[in-house]
Amino acid sequence: MLGLFDLSVSGQDAGLPELTIQEAAPQTVDLSENETNSTQSIVAQDGETTAVEEAPKGGEELERGSETIDTNALAEDHLEPRRIRDIDLNLFENRLKLFRGYDDWDNDQIGRWARVDYLISWRRGTRTPVLATTSTPGTPIEDAGVLGLSSTSSLMGSNTLNDDSTPGIRIDFGRWIPGSDAAIGARFYSMFDAGSSHTFDDGIVTRPFFNVDANEAQSLPVNFPGSEAGSLTIDSTAKMIGTDVYVMRPWRSSGIARLNFIAGYQFSRFDESVQISNNSTNLDGRNSIPIGTQLEVTDSFRTKNVFHGGLLGLSSDIDGGDYTVSFLAKVGIGGVDHTIITSGQTIITDPGGGSNTLDGLFVRQSNRGEFKRSRFTAVPEFSVRYTKHLNDSLDFSLGYSIIYWGHAVQPGNQIDSNVDMTNATSQPTMPFEVDHYWAQSLNMGVTFRY
Repeated sequence: MLGLFDLSVSGQDAGLPELTIQEAAPQTVDLSENETNSTQSIVAQDGETTAVEEAPKGGEELERGSETIDTNALAEDHLEPRRIRDIDLNLFENRLKLFRGYDDWDNDQIGRWARVDYLISWRRGTRTPVLATTSTPGTPIEDAGVLGLSSTSSLMGSNTLNDDSTPGIRIDFGRWIPGSDAAIGARFYSMFDAGSSHTFDDGIVTRPFFNVDANEAQSLPVNFPGSEAGSLTIDSTAKMIGTDVYVMRPWRSSGIARLNFIAGYQFSRFDESVQISNNSTNLDGRNSIPIGTQLEVTDSFRTKNVFHGGLLGLSSDIDGGDYTVSFLAKVGIGGVDHTIITSGQTIITDPGGGSNTLDGLFVRQSNRGEFKRSRFTAVPEFSVRYTKHLNDSLDFSLGYSIIYWGHAVQPGNQIDSNVDMTNATSQPTMPFEVDHYWAQSLNMGVTFRY
């Protein structure tokens, strides 16, 4: 051991180095060179001598079979090892920690994490048939808002609802398990309501539909100067939540990059709705309707998509020293429950206060109620994140993520504008149309490591 030896170097008469190693115990080892046979003699205390072949001096060439080795390079490598100050100790330590686990004795502040992200999200909206129309001034009330006429234009229809940008929040927390190289974590996210509200009460406002009994396009007047005074409101909502519970384990590494394997449980759900409501008061007593009669019509379409399944995925981290670039690719595999709930009613109130309740316009006996289906599906997700390490316990990050549903129901796809006023046929129908869905977001947040 280094603490038990005294090391000294002195010159001989021939100018060659002599290395004498003297142990604390009274034993002497004398190392000298024999110039005639290029051997060294090691003389021990007991007087025995061992001959050791001398290594070639710098500048000589060593013949090894057909290979020639320049000893200058060997000497340089021996005399000038890599300097300790050239080693990035922080990077070395980080690499070591990636794969050794986080034992109880490892008290560095990276064993646990909690991340909070602010989201700006966009979603695939729900498309609807034409829900509100208008006509040029002077159009007869019988033709007002009827689709197919040159005088008719759309106030709202064949539009996409619920596709505006909205805020959201995502929380991710977990810890590395002491004594292992695995981590457990959980994540929760919520995308706030992306719904909207549109009200039309100026000029000619009507609700278009196709009358199956008459076999022609017609409209329901809501506001018509001199005949009807009222308004039409179209409300929509869109909310989304999800959570993951997972186990993460380092799988592969290359240089400063690490690949992790992720497995766990995934839940996600999004609810949407479209409601069309109008109220009006008769002003002219047409068609023997008492002046002052009030008409209120409401149709509501709501959808729910609930997913439960297993989670498999990969995440990668590229360590740049004071920053990290991360990628996530995962997929939830399981079952999704689709639910469609419809309701509709018409309330007619005469001037004397009496009222009568009927079916709605787009929701009638043929398509009113709750409808459910379930299926096997996959819900993949991809995200990328840039993280700047501010200090030992605080990070700031920017990123992008997208989640995709291969099967989903949305309310706009369930609206059938073919109406049977007598309820003699199965119209309007419940199409139960299944489509795809996606939600994407930009995010920025902070991570606390402790």
